[in-house]
Amino acid sequence: MEKYLICSDLDGTLLLKNQTISEKTLHLLQQLIEEGHHFAVSTGRMYNSATDFAKMVHPKADVIASNGGVVAVSGEIIQQSTMKESALLETFSLCQAHDLAVFFFSTNTVYYTKTPPSYFSDEEDKGRVNATKLVAVQTEQAFLEHYDQFVNGIVIEEEAFDKLGALRSELEKLTDVSILSSHANNIEILPKDMDKKYAVKKLANYLKIKPENIIAFGDGENDIGMLEVAGVGVAMDNASDLVKKSADYVTTANDTDGIYYFLKQHLNR
Repeated sequence: MEKYLICSDLDGTLLLKNQTISEKTLHLLQQLIEEGHHFAVSTGRMYNSATDFAKMVHPKADVIASNGGVVAVSGEIIQQSTMKESALLETFSLCQAHDLAVFFFSTNTVYYTKTPPSYFSDEEDKGRVNATKLVAVQTEQAFLEHYDQFVNGIVIEEEAFDKLGALRSELEKLTDVSILSSHANNIEILPKDMDKKYAVKKLANYLKIKPENIIAFGDGENDIGMLEVAGVGVAMDNASDLVKKSADYVTTANDTDGIYYFLKQHLNR
């Protein structure tokens, strides 16, 4: 039997607006895993949170977290990247200069420069982040005490999008940083040459899955590399036009069982 590796982003892709997975999609993914295929959540979320959603699908589900910074198979981390000190310092300084909040992530901790949004700690939204700890790094000294733990980072701004654009222009000039976005309100900060694309390739090679048998689903800019490297790249109908142009197929939206309907048709279920 030809085995497939199915990789899916979470927000706007696998998850509904209430942070759950539709019963149709969940049951089909569980059936495919039981048949010997592989499934991995592939998300910008930190490892703890990503793992929770992977387990929601199946105990054997794999994890690509922190936009590719962490890759785990059956609960064992097989790859973990960290950002260079110089790149982190430049990023921290630029965010401070632009008066924008930046959050850095380890596998289980959120390090923040300003007050975190409510969903970082509210019990109802716990699954969105699920950090074991929240640690303030509001000064350069505090920042330097923890920088060696940082896998990736994110800048979040809900209102002043012009400030985000100005900051992104400067961040893109840094040599050891990759810049992406998963939503209009953020800037995703990654180590150079590290994103979901490289993580998916690493996972497929580890699992001995042919490139043409990788099926990837996504809706954001940070999913484009993954969609392009997959044998079958699928954008959700709620994705931006840029993401859709990078995909081989477009399925229905995340809240109308897009993953379920595509897999049913593509795999002749």
